[in-house]
Amino acid sequence: MRRGFKSWCERTAAEYRRSLCVARGDALDLRALAASLGVRVATPAELPRLPPGSLAQLTRAGVDHWSAVTVSQGGKRLIILNSGHSPARQANSLGHELAHIILNHKSAQAQLSSEGFMFRSSFDAEQEAEADWLAGCLLAPREDLLHAWRRIRGTSALAAHFGVSEALITWRLRMTGVQRQVKGWQRIA
Repeated sequence: MRRGFKSWCERTAAEYRRSLCVARGDALDLRALAASLGVRVATPAELPRLPPGSLAQLTRAGVDHWSAVTVSQGGKRLIILNSGHSPARQANSLGHELAHIILNHKSAQAQLSSEGFMFRSSFDAEQEAEADWLAGCLLAPREDLLHAWRRIRGTSALAAHFGVSEALITWRLRMTGVQRQVKGWQRIA
């Protein structure tokens, strides 16, 4: 990632949280963030003209093959979330898609196969890594992790508090240095 990007993400996450009046150490309502960005969020079942066969494919047969997708048309954006995933996974997926929008990333190209399956025909690893990092900052910023740790100890409790998976909290604790910092506190206490 480019120099200064991770710090920019922490600052940007803090700015969005302040603009939405999120108390320090609390979880961010990603749907409120989406609304503030003018982005609609829906699940396949909430799409009125989706054919029943497509709905069944997205919510049952193919539920493990996708997480979320952003559709843009005429300046309007819609993020479609996989309702078959856990709320924690949906939060990460929504955060990731919103991060792409905040970062003004160029959309990947989608193709339709001869069998009628849609697939992504382009992939930008750097954009995906950037969206992952910003999503992590939006969901569990470093300073908010530290603040929450003082009240809520343990990865399971932190994950539940922030509405994310334990894997995401563990990753954020490790990657931000908070894990080392709180271990130092535990030795002192």
